[in-house]
Amino acid sequence: MLARLALGNVRKSIADFGIYFLTVLLGVAVFYAFNSMAAQQGVLAFSETQSKMFDLLGMVIGGVSVFIAFVLVFLVVYANRFLVKRRKKEFGLYLMLGMRTGDVVRIVALESLIVGAASLVVGLAVGVGLSQLLLYVTSALFQADVAAASGFAFVFSADALAKTVAVFAAIFVLAALLNARTVAKARLIDLMHAESRVEDMKLTSLPLSLVLFAVSVCVIGVSYKLLVDNGLMEPSPEFAAATVLVCVGTVLFFYALSGFLLKLVQLVRPLYLRGLNMFTLRQLNAKVNTTFATLSIVCLTLFLAITSVCGGIGIRNAVEGSLEKGTAYSASAVSVFGSFDAEAGYAADPAIEPYVRFAEEQGYDMAAGLRKSAEMLDAGDFDALVRDTAQVDQYVDVSDALTMGDVEAASGLSLADTAGMSVNPGYVRYPVCLTKLSQVNEALELAGKEPIELGEGECAVMSDSDITSEFYRDMVERGTVLPVSGRDLRVARFSGESLMTVPFPLNTGTVVVSDDAVPDDAVILQSTLDVQCASDEDERALGELLAAVSDTNDPDTWPLSNTFTRAEVYEQSLSLSTVVAYLAIYLGFVLVIACAAILAIQQLSDASDNVRRYGLLRKLGAPEGMVNGALFAQVLVYFLFPLLLAVAHACCALAVVTDVVAVFGHLDIGSMALTCAACFLAVYGAYFAVTYLGARRMIRE
Repeated sequence: MLARLALGNVRKSIADFGIYFLTVLLGVAVFYAFNSMAAQQGVLAFSETQSKMFDLLGMVIGGVSVFIAFVLVFLVVYANRFLVKRRKKEFGLYLMLGMRTGDVVRIVALESLIVGAASLVVGLAVGVGLSQLLLYVTSALFQADVAAASGFAFVFSADALAKTVAVFAAIFVLAALLNARTVAKARLIDLMHAESRVEDMKLTSLPLSLVLFAVSVCVIGVSYKLLVDNGLMEPSPEFAAATVLVCVGTVLFFYALSGFLLKLVQLVRPLYLRGLNMFTLRQLNAKVNTTFATLSIVCLTLFLAITSVCGGIGIRNAVEGSLEKGTAYSASAVSVFGSFDAEAGYAADPAIEPYVRFAEEQGYDMAAGLRKSAEMLDAGDFDALVRDTAQVDQYVDVSDALTMGDVEAASGLSLADTAGMSVNPGYVRYPVCLTKLSQVNEALELAGKEPIELGEGECAVMSDSDITSEFYRDMVERGTVLPVSGRDLRVARFSGESLMTVPFPLNTGTVVVSDDAVPDDAVILQSTLDVQCASDEDERALGELLAAVSDTNDPDTWPLSNTFTRAEVYEQSLSLSTVVAYLAIYLGFVLVIACAAILAIQQLSDASDNVRRYGLLRKLGAPEGMVNGALFAQVLVYFLFPLLLAVAHACCALAVVTDVVAVFGHLDIGSMALTCAACFLAVYGAYFAVTYLGARRMIRE
């Protein structure tokens, strides 16, 4: 009997359960889809490196899912509160008709479980479809083919299914218990008069609200300035202060918004008196005033979601965009012999020191050293695998080193101004290495690029990093003259080409000079051997040869600090950036669902509380279209305010994030922002539409 009554209530009140159903459905679908990604390994042709990165992705998603589960618990319980509040009078009528409190509690629990089970089933169906979409997205991002002759594969994860059912079953049971507790503890008079309960206004002084609104705008502005001036490259008191101030400013903004908005529109009398604008503003004034804390949390959460998604996708796009420039060679081998600091001077690398004698015997010729090392280790025939090579050495004149401080003094420019806060504060002490023109042109020719030509008294600057490229271009435009080992050389050209195969840009600046401009006593800080192979098979074999030389402890071999092959760079870079992008999307999507659901529930609750007021408008002669328009404006403004402020916060943060992402490559913030905005608006807009239609149905009752 109770089960039939609960089922009938659900069927009768299906519209009231709309937001709850949509929220749980989306939560289940996203939770299952991302947790089922481990099953993709069975149908995607991953390499060993990609497989390890995908294992890492699965582990991290599993950890993040714990946080997501807590978010969903809060969300489902919050949505259930609205359903109970909406139907308190109905429960009171049950008690008045003689039904026992225990029976009412059972009905409430059964209703929650019925709707939860239905949303779980539909959500799992949507999640399975979403997991299929993620399969092909993963295939494209990891550049891994689907291991099926037809190119189509169906992915289903029993583990993800069990995990999703277990998590949401626990959530539904918890929500049902809390609902039952609410009904059991409520007095009959409270249930019967629940509709007439209104929240107290928090701020009633209009002049005070105007002052607080102005203060909030100033506080937010100061936080923006602190963030932009100090950046995100390392924790600092300024960053902590910016974080605290933006939170305080956001709370003050919404605390004072209602009074400010009302006063602002009242100043424009034709707008204030048009249609039902007066009624709409009064409704917004009361709602925003009593829910400012929730609006503040929603705004800050949306800000976090937008920033994380844009930052994650931005890193992915930047890495992918820089790969073509950074993989001009089949492989690159790097040996770092030491470091230099203007204050500490030159310091040899202790890890390389045992191998220096062997390098000296080979005349610091990397190709000869690797050839001899491979023969001794029986690691393969170096010459058979290599079609051509080019070596690029980076020198520093220890007695008269050119530092970034010298470059800034000569150019009148500041790297910190053009590069933002993406540079270490002590960069002025770092050397700008010298490289011989003949070696650079050999490397460019090996990559199929145009050589650099220098006249008498000229030099060039090379950097593949977006952090420093603008700085060096400005130097060229100014005709900067650099003091290089006792010579004054004019910077005649800038080149952004990369002189090695590398996962992300590493060369923040090298001065290219004629061979005779490099002093005989200059010290080699780093040597790079660029290699072109005839085939992919030779490239893989060369990678194994270089790994063997790098791993040996025999001092009679060439010292290698790093080795990169084109295939390894593609796999590692795309795999790691894809992991970051997936996590950002997962977190961002769930947080947007949570924010939109909270706003929707509050607006539906508000519409339920104000049914009589809308009915009074009709009795006073307001047309149905005008009443609906007033409701539409109220819901729209309530959804837009936290979103617009969150977007403003995100724009400031992303301007700084762009400097951080520049470490990985160039970030096209425009196209990325449009893509993210479209995805966010799809979810946000769906909740807005469901909220408006549900509220309109309520005020027509």
